[in-house]
Parts: sequence; C-alpha cells; structure tokens
Amino acid sequence: MQNRICKTLGNNIKRIRKAKGLTQDRLAELLGVEIKSLSLIETGRGFVSARTLEKLTDVLNVTAAELFDTDDNKEPEKIYNSILSNLELIKNNADKLETINLAIKSIL
Repeated sequence: MQNRICKTLGNNIKRIRKAKGLTQDRLAELLGVEIKSLSLIETGRGFVSARTLEKLTDVLNVTAAELFDTDDNKEPEKIYNSILSNLELIKNNADKLETINLAIKSIL
C-alpha cells in the first residue's frame, strides 16, 4: 500500500517525530506498536489504525489534520503565525539557544 495519503502521513510523522527529538524506537514504544510497523507507516508503505492515529495526536501533541497536511495546504498565514509563535518562545525563554534550535526544527 503506497499512495499519496500514506506518503504524506508518513513524511509528517517522521518530520514531527524528529523535531520533537524522538527516535523511531521511542515513538513506537510510546504508541505501543512494533518499530517495523512504525517504519512502514513513516515510509508510506503502511497505514495507521484509528487507535494509533489517536495515540499519535496525543504523543506528538498535534491534530490529525496536521498529520495529513500537505505542503500545498500550508498557507502563508499559517507559516507566519508559526514563526511569530516561535519567536515569542525565544523572547520569553532563558535558554535561548535550545529554544532557537527547537523553533527552527519546528519550522522545517
């Protein structure tokens, strides 16, 4: 099974997982799935169950819509608001370098 929706979901999970500093092993553990299953999902060769999708939104602290978001759905206003939000975190955080690193990862 490999189609555009599977690839989009897999790419987004991988991107968000890395931005949050999680390994595949750790995310699989948090989700209660085998690492091979997570690998298949991240590469677009597998798909999530409803239960796993719900766990993903909780563990990664994102909405289901964000997991299925495609690059062509990213509106300039959404990107702008994300940048502003991250700049506010930088401004208010004592550990500036770590916050900058997290902000840049979340934008990429």
